[in-house]
Amino acid sequence: MSGPSYADLVRPPVRALMISALGATFLGAVDTLMVVTALPTAAQDIGGVDQIALAVGAGIVTAIMTLPIAGGVIDRYGVGRSFAIACILYTVANVLGGLAGSMEVVALSRLILGLGAGFMFAVPLGLFALFVPEPLRPRAFGANAAMWGVAALIGPALGTVLTGTLGWRWVFWVNLPMIAIVAWAAVLAMRGHPATPPREQRPLNLLGPLCLGLMTAPLLASNHRLAPLAILPALGFVWVERRSPAPVFTHRPVSIATNLAAFAGGATFIGCEIFLPTQLQVGFGEPVGVVGVSLVLATLGWTLGSMSSAKLDMRFADQILIGTSVVLVCVLVMALPFGGVPLVVAAYALSGVGMGIASPALFTAVLSDHEPGREGQATSSVPVARQVGAAVGTAAAGVAFALSLSDAMVHAAEKDGAHVAAIIPAVRHSYLAVAALGVIGVVACRWLRTDNVPAEPLAEQAAPVSH
Repeated sequence: MSGPSYADLVRPPVRALMISALGATFLGAVDTLMVVTALPTAAQDIGGVDQIALAVGAGIVTAIMTLPIAGGVIDRYGVGRSFAIACILYTVANVLGGLAGSMEVVALSRLILGLGAGFMFAVPLGLFALFVPEPLRPRAFGANAAMWGVAALIGPALGTVLTGTLGWRWVFWVNLPMIAIVAWAAVLAMRGHPATPPREQRPLNLLGPLCLGLMTAPLLASNHRLAPLAILPALGFVWVERRSPAPVFTHRPVSIATNLAAFAGGATFIGCEIFLPTQLQVGFGEPVGVVGVSLVLATLGWTLGSMSSAKLDMRFADQILIGTSVVLVCVLVMALPFGGVPLVVAAYALSGVGMGIASPALFTAVLSDHEPGREGQATSSVPVARQVGAAVGTAAAGVAFALSLSDAMVHAAEKDGAHVAAIIPAVRHSYLAVAALGVIGVVACRWLRTDNVPAEPLAEQAAPVSH
């Protein structure tokens, strides 16, 4: 008897849930990509080109802070409450961005949107954990990841068109009807799934996520000398985690290993992306179109890996190991002193496939290990670990890159249309730095494979779904 397929996701009783969940992911992803595309034009119009990094970083930091809080809200009050908070914050952020008269106000709007993004991205994970039958969950997580691929194709293009025709403010205004549509879809979906009494009675952990945000902020700063400022909040986070009755990360071996793998994946994949455009454009002298192609190929690779991984007949721990190893090997290949542009672009695209293969299995692994009533916290821990890894990888790549170049080389690279060959080996050093972090993930996977992750392959767990 054949197992479930992706077609089961668009049939009752999960169809309405999937529409609202995938709509939330698409809205969050396309909003981010559209606005990032329009920020340079906005900065030229209202001033504050030097504030672009602040606008982007503010949203990342607050999203990291609110993802674990959103997981706790889902466990205590249900998915509907988290969905409502997300839609309200998204509306406020986009109205503020559309009316902004300075880049500082734009940055404030992205900070508020980051608060909403934590709730928005936690919603699909909570819906899958609570209401999607277990055999269908790997495909639900795969379809959710595919929304990022769709957004990667639509978001930048739509942002470019709106900015070039109606004006940059419309990348904010166009989100308002999308928010209304997603909110209405959520109302319809939740009518068929009335709220159940919450099982999680422990207080929300606010101090731990705050420490994570304070730790991440200096790591994302353009001045890498600020990175040591992350040490104190990192120690504070460890202190809070050991004492909190509702920690951000479940203190069980399987969950710890899974989140270490997610951390390493984020550090390696996103860390190597930081200077990839610089290497291609300034080092190799390629046009910006090559950069765009490489980023799109990696995103599509992630989508392909996620959609295909549900069909793999293997243990979840093995699937995570394969995906994590593919990412590590590909980044090491990118650091090789030969092969040129084709090798770098191909290896980065394949690393996206590795991220896609591992991603659905990471969520399944933490759900297999969660405490009853803490599904929201369990699933939110994976993107939190990945984003923290991205911040650490960004800092490691920046330090390695800076140590590899003299001041004269940096100044030469800052000229419009510059072609500085010394950039190529400097970026390769940044790849090696983030690859060292990727080793943590492979080691964690070895630990994961010897622990209590469900031993059944996906094919055996994917029993037919009754309708």
